Amino acid sequence: MKRKKDLYRLIHAMSKSEKRYFNLDAKKSGKKDAAYLQLFNTINKMETYDESVLKAKFKHLSVDKAYLYNAILRSMRDYHSKKSRAAQIKEHLMDAKYLYERELYDLCEAALQEAKQLAEELGDHLSLLVINKEERKLVRATKQKGYPEKLEQLLEEKNENLEAAQEEYQYLDLYDRIWKDSVQNIQIKDGEKEKFRNKAGLILNRKQDDFKSIIAEHRYYQSSSFFYQNIGEYDKVFDYRYKAMNWWDKNPKYKEEAFYNYIIDLSNFLAACFKRERFDLFNEILEKLEKEEPANTHHQKVLFQKYYQFKLVYNINYGITSEAKKISELVEDGLKRFTFPESTKKVFVMNTSLLLFVGDLFSDCIYWTNGLLASSNKNSTRMETNRGMYFVKLISSYEIDDFELFDNTIRSTNRFLIKDNNQYLEYYLKFLDKIKKLPSVPIDEVKYLLQDLKNYINQMRQEIKGRVPLGGIDEMTIWWIDSKLQKKSIAEIVRAGRKTSQKS
Repeated sequence: MKRKKDLYRLIHAMSKSEKRYFNLDAKKSGKKDAAYLQLFNTINKMETYDESVLKAKFKHLSVDKAYLYNAILRSMRDYHSKKSRAAQIKEHLMDAKYLYERELYDLCEAALQEAKQLAEELGDHLSLLVINKEERKLVRATKQKGYPEKLEQLLEEKNENLEAAQEEYQYLDLYDRIWKDSVQNIQIKDGEKEKFRNKAGLILNRKQDDFKSIIAEHRYYQSSSFFYQNIGEYDKVFDYRYKAMNWWDKNPKYKEEAFYNYIIDLSNFLAACFKRERFDLFNEILEKLEKEEPANTHHQKVLFQKYYQFKLVYNINYGITSEAKKISELVEDGLKRFTFPESTKKVFVMNTSLLLFVGDLFSDCIYWTNGLLASSNKNSTRMETNRGMYFVKLISSYEIDDFELFDNTIRSTNRFLIKDNNQYLEYYLKFLDKIKKLPSVPIDEVKYLLQDLKNYINQMRQEIKGRVPLGGIDEMTIWWIDSKLQKKSIAEIVRAGRKTSQKS
């Protein structure tokens, strides 16, 4: 721990169950009033880190901070070792070394066999190499009957594990090189594709699925998906992401150990399904995710985030609103249970608002936009999201005939736009000016004003040359206008538009 905020960052990264475990663990030691435990609880309550508050309360702050930092990590090692096979392998190895030094060779051998079984289940060849070294040391110490043959067997196992580990690192190195190109958004030109293909010879020259290491196999699928993404061959991207996802079902023990990575692979495949409009598989994977029951709180959080991230976007774009109210309640519950960065929370709130909007649940939509806009006063990031939500709230207040709220929202939207002073301010203000006329227009003339508004949105799209001027709400507004003009629900308009685009 070197920086002042490191301890604060560590504590606020812990889940509620981890914090509870640490508190109980510390109290078991009879240190209920220990300075480091008081420091833990003080920092845990801080919304923002303030060193001066801590200095005023704790006389030996630097010592207490260092002790607390190490105490947390010790406690978390104990907490997670019960669930982690990788941690259990290390513990069995430590036990074996202790037992060897006490010349309790039979007990040492038993500990090594426990570690070996776990390592083989995980395909952990690096741990198997360490275990192999300890087994050979034990053979030399005991010289039991048949020890020459046993030693030869262990030497052969060592060679097999070395080859598997080398293969694993070959594909890990390849993955990192291709991943780097992908993250840097390197565009591979047609004339350079052959050179880039040669760079990924391990992928292109692989003829059979005869991997020595299950981890190498997984990295091969991941590397291939990135490679074909970089050269624009999206059919193969889809195929390899599908293989990467299915790999986990063949390796359930590793799935338990690395659940986070499993969820990431499923998320990548969902993105590929969405791009290719393979919604048969998309829904199948969503249902698969819904059935997962991770025991770890962090994994529950990741599962919640990825599942609802895709479900919300899919339901919005395909006008699936039958469970919009239920989904909004589950999302709200998840946002209360788990701690997310403000940017992530805003995306959740925005997409939940939009799903409710598409479902004609305008009162509920206003409730969600109020939450987002209230938090926006503290955080000015993602201004395009805020702009969109102001207009969603405006339309929703018009729909529920709350004209006092409508007028208030007109004023707050105007203040926001002026303060934001975006380069397209003129367009936004004219857009707002057209909307605010709606309540005062005779009923039989509303359709003309709505058509004029739709024409203006299309004009904006052309003049701004394809850039989305309202954070995506231009399309939402057109859905709403068409629903009014055609006397249909917004969801019906969305579904009809999707069918039309699929035919074309």
